[in-house]
Amino acid sequence: MPDTRYDIVVVGGGHNNLAAAAYLAKAGLSVIVLEKNATAGGGAVSRQVTLPGFIHDLHATGVVHLQGHPMLANDELELKSKFGLKFVHPQATFMTVFDDGDTLATYGDLDLTCADIARFSQKDAESYRRLVKFMEGVAPMVGMSMARPPVSFGSFVSFLEKVPVGQELLMATLKSCYDLITEYFEHVKVRIHFLKWAAEGLTCSPEDKGTGIVMLFLIGGSHTFPAGVVVGGTQSLTDAMVRCILHHGGEMRVNALVKRVITSGGEAKGVELADGTIQARKAVIASIHPHLLATMVGGLDAGLLQRAARTQLNTFNGITVHGALDEAPNWKAGAVANNCLYVNLVDYRGMEHFRRTFDELRYGHFPPVPSAVVSVHTNYDQTRAPPGKHTLYCFSWGPMFFADMPFSRWGDIKDSYAEAVWQQMARFATNLSGANILARSAESPLDMQRHTPSFQRGDSSGLGNHLYQTLGMRPTPELAEYRVPGAKGLFLGGPFMHPGPGLTGGGRPLAIRVMEDLGLDYSTIIRS
Repeated sequence: MPDTRYDIVVVGGGHNNLAAAAYLAKAGLSVIVLEKNATAGGGAVSRQVTLPGFIHDLHATGVVHLQGHPMLANDELELKSKFGLKFVHPQATFMTVFDDGDTLATYGDLDLTCADIARFSQKDAESYRRLVKFMEGVAPMVGMSMARPPVSFGSFVSFLEKVPVGQELLMATLKSCYDLITEYFEHVKVRIHFLKWAAEGLTCSPEDKGTGIVMLFLIGGSHTFPAGVVVGGTQSLTDAMVRCILHHGGEMRVNALVKRVITSGGEAKGVELADGTIQARKAVIASIHPHLLATMVGGLDAGLLQRAARTQLNTFNGITVHGALDEAPNWKAGAVANNCLYVNLVDYRGMEHFRRTFDELRYGHFPPVPSAVVSVHTNYDQTRAPPGKHTLYCFSWGPMFFADMPFSRWGDIKDSYAEAVWQQMARFATNLSGANILARSAESPLDMQRHTPSFQRGDSSGLGNHLYQTLGMRPTPELAEYRVPGAKGLFLGGPFMHPGPGLTGGGRPLAIRVMEDLGLDYSTIIRS
């Protein structure tokens, strides 16, 4: 392959890098995206992993934070108006189904949610409404902080101290989810509902200090911008972004594994592939996990590399189990769960039992009873399966570091643990067995790491979602501005960077930083 020159070379075709590439291509720069897999997407991919015609989201499956992000809310990249992106919005985002038949749901409609909480506690319903109203007041400020490059943590604290609601928000930032939820809610089932929801988003214990703000984000965004599901699978979001890049003259190359970033004189000059090099005139954007930085970029300061390698993963990862079904699950709790994005199945044995689940994970053990959060996308998006058939998605936690075996053992235990997870689901439905199961498949944390090195040990968050790894400290203070000191023109993009994991539109603040450094006026495409 002959050497080729582009303004911007993007290494890795995950959600964040694709967004950055789309903004930069729209700004008139020549851009090429290099993806090691056969298709782009990173964590935003869908595949027919069970049977032909059954489309399964392998990783990211709900679009929550992105709904209020300027990329979609203002359609800055025209993904919806020009490039075919469509959403369907289930009535509820998150529902807890207890094994005694009780259910509790967080609906897009605030009044419906409060009415459901009031079945357990009128006081809790009133507390929830107050929290939502509080977050509605700070949502614009919080939302914009996610869509722009990060501020330093000190500036963030200083700002909060000066605004009327800042002190309360700052206190919530320093507390744990458990602190906040037990402070605001009294009924055990209401508490478990929110704690499990927070843990799913955090992939760390809701009792870890510095996680409280996540709970407020979840509550605040649930009604202003209700969660959506991409019609046709999350891959359709990726495909719309690729179409945007191509439309603006960019290029997308798959099966293109980058071996290293080429540097000279302290500047990033391009990248090396197995069959040649590609040169960058202005910048390289690379999805290089902090733990792998030393292997991909030469000549960097040893202290910087050590601090990057010491960044911490989450407390737990998890296995994803997929099913192709003849008919949708018939939940014992009733049809109320059929129009919900995430159905959380909980064995109700009190708060102490729930809390000890996270102790088991922290100490490297599977919980006695597998966790299970289930999505049946075909209940509201029939394009994902043949007529009348259904898909099932289930995520279940596993320890990030085993106490008694190496990470590689996931290859041996995947199928047996997937079976245990399936049996747990079957306890909550009447038809998750026998002829109704047409096919099954599972993705372990080991599979996830092989799919993308951004998911080290299967951590789809990239890094732990703790306060010391947020804003201007994610992944480290010296790397948080996306720039790599000692390699001018090299920028990092991925879930391990601000604003963090999930479908958060993280490429927008990255693109802002790149364009600012290049002296470009981006006001025609980014106005806020």
